[in-house]
Amino acid sequence: MVPILLAVWVLDAWLSDDGRAGWERNTVRGSLGRFENDTRAQVAILGSSTSKDWLPETYLEQQLGLRRGDVIDAHINGCHQDCTWAEVQHLRQVYEQKRCRTTGKDRCSPPKEKRFSSVFIGTNQFQLCEFAHSKRVLQHTLMTPAVDLPTLFGIYLHAEQPMAWLGRYAGMRLSDAYGDTQALRDYWGGRWLGRPRAGREHLWYRADAPVTEPEVLSCAYGEAEIALKRAFTEDLLDDLGELADHVYLMLLPDRSVALDDPEHQRRWAAHRALHAELAAKRPWVTIIDLVTEGAADPKLFRDGFHLNDEGMKIQRALFERRLQALGLAKGRK
Repeated sequence: MVPILLAVWVLDAWLSDDGRAGWERNTVRGSLGRFENDTRAQVAILGSSTSKDWLPETYLEQQLGLRRGDVIDAHINGCHQDCTWAEVQHLRQVYEQKRCRTTGKDRCSPPKEKRFSSVFIGTNQFQLCEFAHSKRVLQHTLMTPAVDLPTLFGIYLHAEQPMAWLGRYAGMRLSDAYGDTQALRDYWGGRWLGRPRAGREHLWYRADAPVTEPEVLSCAYGEAEIALKRAFTEDLLDDLGELADHVYLMLLPDRSVALDDPEHQRRWAAHRALHAELAAKRPWVTIIDLVTEGAADPKLFRDGFHLNDEGMKIQRALFERRLQALGLAKGRK
């Protein structure tokens, strides 16, 4: 058995390039390397690309009247609530390790001050549904400290299929190759069988028919559909309360906001109501609604949830009005 297990371990390491293969895996590692050692910044931008693309650090510094370098870009592409939760656990551990003072042999007193004065984090409506994907669990394996695994597994129990999430986590801890099979197919398929060319089919690749109308991503907002992400959001907001003085939870538009039908209006009403409820229970959380009076024309989106340049201008203008209403706008317009 030992030689067989050793051979499997060596093969797994070779296939996954010692756990370094894959865009998703390297996105997380690159993002952590970008901001985890920054101890100066007072304000952090968390979440996915929809939280950050339209919100440059220099722009937010200007709006809040801060100095250059006071805002840190801590977003990770494709990082939904569960990924951000894992990231925050990682940041909490790093912060405590770097800032606590040794008071005796093997003793450490963590700092009483919080890491950030404020944190800005955004969420789209569609992100509240599970949309189960292997990269979600991969993000958890890369960032969640071992001490927080009982909490993570407890949150998994809110999923529609808890054992699928637990099984994926266990599989990814045992095998780096299993952690991102799509990356391995792309990498080794390209090396052995050639890369696909536009308009041509390959032995391992078939081009799908072009889609004339892109699918509009939207969360059905049933109790079961949102149970997992709600549990992650609640725990995330609680943990951010220990990491930051205040959390600004931005409600962001996606293309479904333009759908004028009763079902999608119900979903958006449920989305607003849920986050208002979560914020009402947490004095350190303030909602910044960037949906009402915000970008609502499908032409303002470059896909289902990312704004184009014109849409970003509209969102920034609304964001500035919201900051003024909260008394946070201190910089130049």
